[in-house]
Amino acid sequence: MERFLVNLRNELFKLSKRKKYLVLLILGGCVCVASALQVLVVNYFTHGGIPRETILGGLMSSNLSFVLLLFLPLIAIMAASDLFVGEQVDHTIRFSLMRPIGKGKLFFSKAMAVFVLCAFDMGVLYLVTTLTQVVLGGGTEGILTSLGACLLDLIPMAILILFFCFINQLMKGTGLTVLLCVVLYVGLLVLGTYMPVIGGLVFTGYLRWHNLWIGITLPFASLLPRIGLLAGYGMIFGSCGYLLFDRKEA
Repeated sequence: MERFLVNLRNELFKLSKRKKYLVLLILGGCVCVASALQVLVVNYFTHGGIPRETILGGLMSSNLSFVLLLFLPLIAIMAASDLFVGEQVDHTIRFSLMRPIGKGKLFFSKAMAVFVLCAFDMGVLYLVTTLTQVVLGGGTEGILTSLGACLLDLIPMAILILFFCFINQLMKGTGLTVLLCVVLYVGLLVLGTYMPVIGGLVFTGYLRWHNLWIGITLPFASLLPRIGLLAGYGMIFGSCGYLLFDRKEA
């Protein structure tokens, strides 16, 4: 475990040195703030007839679709590509393999680094959105609910990250890998959205995992198959990704 954590810190350090993730986080925060500024436009045209609490209440919940379906998957695709295919292309992965750490711990520490980056970005966007809601007069309505939703949605995000890590083991070029991940992700997302018959079997259909836990009352027994489905996807992507990574040469 100690070697795993050491390598995790090393992978996070690599990601922190890439300024594009900071730039994307700033842009994501600007989008969340811009979505809140609509209250000024609405109040202007209605002469203050609609309370700000009504418009801004639960602001993070209204931004979750952007964060979960667009922003975080983009971050995950880029980070996974940098830590896997990117290092294999420039052969810097050899330095990681020279350390006293097995390939299994190396693979999953890289995947964990991508997850930590996504979780950090979600936390920052939650804080930015919450502060914007309070400052613009939206009060504190829905803040705790949004926090619970963010924590729940990290579960399917971890499965999506393992999927991207698995795809990275199939390709050799950075640009082609990113393109394939985007195409597959969009395809699965569209498939799960517009084909309800099989939508429940596609893991991307559960990215907004909080919808099954917050706001509706479903018996826990009916949620067990969905939990098992996500766990199965996670084990498949993690196992296949590790096996392919283990067979690859630096």
